[in-house]
Amino acid sequence: MASAKITFGLVTPANETLAGRVDALARRVAEQVGVEIELRGAASYEALADDVKGGAVDLAWLPPIVFLRLGDAVAPVGSIRRGGRDSYEAALIVRADSDIHAIESLKGARAGWVDRWSAAGFVVPRIKLALLGVDPRTAFRTETFHGSHSAAVRALLDGAADVVGTYALADASGEVTSGAWSDVEGADIRVLATFGAIPSDVLVTRAGLDAAVRARIFEGFTSVTDDGETAEVLRAVFGGHELVLGIESSYAALKSALEVASSRGLFE
Repeated sequence: MASAKITFGLVTPANETLAGRVDALARRVAEQVGVEIELRGAASYEALADDVKGGAVDLAWLPPIVFLRLGDAVAPVGSIRRGGRDSYEAALIVRADSDIHAIESLKGARAGWVDRWSAAGFVVPRIKLALLGVDPRTAFRTETFHGSHSAAVRALLDGAADVVGTYALADASGEVTSGAWSDVEGADIRVLATFGAIPSDVLVTRAGLDAAVRARIFEGFTSVTDDGETAEVLRAVFGGHELVLGIESSYAALKSALEVASSRGLFE
């Protein structure tokens, strides 16, 4: 197994600093697992899904919607834990000085999204807006996609969007404590609404990868997160500090909601 090579697919990091952290994390895991890990960047979530389906990658870090849409093509290794929680929330945020103070005031606003395959940054907000009586297909004056959560937040701050969909973390009482904006300098924002728990991102392998290799990969990731410095790299790269075995049961509810919303054309 020492001579084996695994291709690790993920969406291309947004900047050189983050790319360097990904490289460092991959090297640490490779040392633990005893295989060479080659990184393969994808331009979008959809491109990453295509790489997985096409057999171009053996290992991938997938957001929830990509994981669900790939179905039996992948086998889960573990999921990320953010702030001690296995799930996070979708949030709609506006600038702190925005005149938008209620969901009903979004009519005619310019919406900024992360990616059509992003749970918190597109899919879940549209599902929830429809349930609240706001048709996301017609409510907004314009809709733009920015490729990453940080880029969407910057678009909001720069005035390119009036409202943005992204992720948020909340404490046990439900109060939002942080989000994608927390790592963006000068992000003076206000949370307009949050939309419940979203299951965490998933580390997967292609379905045909040997089960023993899959187990070693999990061991490799969990062992490096015991190191405080590497755990911080994991947080910077994937938004969480710990990898836990398996996936949450809440994926079933998200899958059902996704199927219903897709049948209604809410993502068109």
